[in-house]
Amino acid sequence: MKTTAGIVVGFVLSLMLAFAMLAPAGAQGERELHAVNINYEGNNVWTPGTYVVRKGEKVRFKLFNRVKADPNVHGFAIDEFNVKVDVYRDKPETVEFTADKAGIFRIWCHLHPAHLAGQLVVLEK
Repeated sequence: MKTTAGIVVGFVLSLMLAFAMLAPAGAQGERELHAVNINYEGNNVWTPGTYVVRKGEKVRFKLFNRVKADPNVHGFAIDEFNVKVDVYRDKPETVEFTADKAGIFRIWCHLHPAHLAGQLVVLEK
């Protein structure tokens, strides 16, 4: 029961943060997002789990791997935007792309598919 409550609280907080990120983007239609890979109750996850942007925005993800256990590398992939990068522990990576299609897209670890996935929500303008 305690685990379920923790997951629900984490999910709600992720959604709140995701919708808070919908504040107007910079003048150039760019959005910078941070994703941190952590171990939460034995599961490796990218957090927050949900990111929200608008169609047409240039998206810049700054990626941080904070998982202390081996392996020391985790993947970050969004197939529909041709994003696939290996993120080593304590070696941040940056990935950029234009969110040119609306929808909900899976964020996942292409190196360890069993790890928990997140999502990128791209809203129409």
